[in-house]
Amino acid sequence: SSGINAEYGGRKVPSEVINSKDGDIAAALRSLGAIIIGMTNMHEMGMGITGINPNTGTPRNPYNDGKVTGGSSSGSAAAVASGLIPFAIGTDGGGSIRIPSSFCGVCGLKPTFGLFSCVGSAIRKSTVTSAGVIANNVADVALVTCLIANHALDPRFFCPSADKVPLHGISDKTLKDITLGVYPEYVSYADPQIKKVFSRIKEKLKNVREIELEELYLSKTAHFNLLFAETVHERQIWNDQYKTLNPVTNIIYSVLTRSSLRQYMMSSAQKTRAMNMFKRVFKKVDLLISPTTACLPKDILPSDLTYGVIDEEYALWSLWFVFMANLCGLPSITLNAGYTEHGLPVGVMITGPWWSEDLVLGTARQLETQLNKPSRFYSPI
Repeated sequence: SSGINAEYGGRKVPSEVINSKDGDIAAALRSLGAIIIGMTNMHEMGMGITGINPNTGTPRNPYNDGKVTGGSSSGSAAAVASGLIPFAIGTDGGGSIRIPSSFCGVCGLKPTFGLFSCVGSAIRKSTVTSAGVIANNVADVALVTCLIANHALDPRFFCPSADKVPLHGISDKTLKDITLGVYPEYVSYADPQIKKVFSRIKEKLKNVREIELEELYLSKTAHFNLLFAETVHERQIWNDQYKTLNPVTNIIYSVLTRSSLRQYMMSSAQKTRAMNMFKRVFKKVDLLISPTTACLPKDILPSDLTYGVIDEEYALWSLWFVFMANLCGLPSITLNAGYTEHGLPVGVMITGPWWSEDLVLGTARQLETQLNKPSRFYSPI
């Protein structure tokens, strides 16, 4: 946004990222009457899924301030969940919208890759990252999505006509008209409290079909390779600022630079295989449904606030369900599905075929009406 430094959660901002004009999304929203308050905090350089940031501060989970918000769009989800703002824009290359939205009990949509323009942002050249919307309810996500999609389509890619995301934004199909696919084996790895909430959701659905998703582990590796290589490329502007970054970020950054062209090409080939697999899956079912994450928000330790944290196993479980939508460019939304016995939110995720935002949003809205309202619920805009 014009006049606001794009810090990416960093402490020292290179002059090249001080914005002199609005990016396409900010310009579209401002032209439609939105008041842009500012930028929220995030996991430094987007290189993490906890939101813990020793350099610029760590946002706290509104449901338990001793827990992480998730990341990397941590401040955005926390601000929306706290009622500070009605919606926020985030980016999602590996669940960075959906993970914090799930942990903070709000809605977050990663749209079809190429739907939103990323001109003016840090993700101009990524093939797995999309800008998206975080809001307190599905209706608000749909409204903002439609406004952006009809005024800030991505000029770099072929996009279908705007009527693919109609202004009302929500399909009128009911849940009984929609076949939802579930991969039971994959869901079985989730935390027991998450599985308990998800089982209650499945009981409310009339038309659920078990499916299998092939080569998930190969696809997970492919996603990581593409995300890592493209993240390093996008963040080259920070090369001279490495001394100002948190040591944890530097360690991750140094690991990411080791990716090779061969890995990138093999991962791109696996991406094509995964996309073809989903074409077959979506001939059998309309949408996929799963938990958003396989784990719950973790504790923030005092040392984390000073030094940061690397927890590869926790990252794996946080990304367990979300990564395929990034790899293949599918639209995917999370919404609050319930709570654990300690009152922490649990998200459920709905993923659809390319350019099916209206069906994804409509199904999410139908499901939302059957669930108890989140304890921190704000009425639609």
